[in-house]
Amino acid sequence: MKSILLHLGTDPQFESRLQGALDLARFTEGHLECLQTRRVPAFLGADAAGFAGSAAMVVQLMEDEARLAEAERKALSARLQKEGVPFSFTESLGDPAQTLVDRSLLSDAIVMSIASSDQRELASTLAAVVTKADAPVLAMPAHATRLEVEKPVLVAWKPTPEAAHAVKRSVNLLQQASRVDIVTIDPSGTGDLPPTAVASYLSRHGVRAELHERSSGGASTADTLLGTAKELGSGLLVMGGYGRSRAMEFLLGGVTRRLLAASDLPLLLAH
Repeated sequence: MKSILLHLGTDPQFESRLQGALDLARFTEGHLECLQTRRVPAFLGADAAGFAGSAAMVVQLMEDEARLAEAERKALSARLQKEGVPFSFTESLGDPAQTLVDRSLLSDAIVMSIASSDQRELASTLAAVVTKADAPVLAMPAHATRLEVEKPVLVAWKPTPEAAHAVKRSVNLLQQASRVDIVTIDPSGTGDLPPTAVASYLSRHGVRAELHERSSGGASTADTLLGTAKELGSGLLVMGGYGRSRAMEFLLGGVTRRLLAASDLPLLLAH
């Protein structure tokens, strides 16, 4: 993972994802691309008499935002120059989610935040990027102080395209992990893609993985995964994100949705 895309912002979670991005960049000897997104202010009023005034107001708002953005870049640049990580800045106008998706085409990982339920815009942006981006998303918990890359990595396996995408897109990271554990929760049979097939795939990339099976015992799959991660001393959970539509996850619940609400462990998600 040599090209790491970091979503900039002034939200309270920014510090945790900044630290996660720095740790990932150091671990992979990667480059940090800091993406600053700004929305275009909507025009106020559509009648002919008020159009000119509205347009002038929008121009003023955009100029004010541009000055604030420049100040934020200067402050962050001063910090990053002391971190020993190569970095650059990219600025874009438009919807943050779509901008991150567009930039993912030439990114190896996107660093975002696990948002609390009352931060709907951040949560919605994360969900949209996970399901549409052409790169895995490293989602950092709000109170995380770092990404503990020196710890083992836990791969949550289920024979789905999303889980397979997560494994394939994290190979370079798994190659450097101190240990890789593959866990299946309540396995229902071997099927065409059993955990042994995942271990064989990873072995061809020089990754030796240990297999684990766990029973949920009536608990949720998400809670069982987090409990297993704690038991194994994992520093990162790799998994497929949103095995069904986000609307169905919202209505019926789902592992991804529950983890994004409860995880205190960084998640590497791919769809």
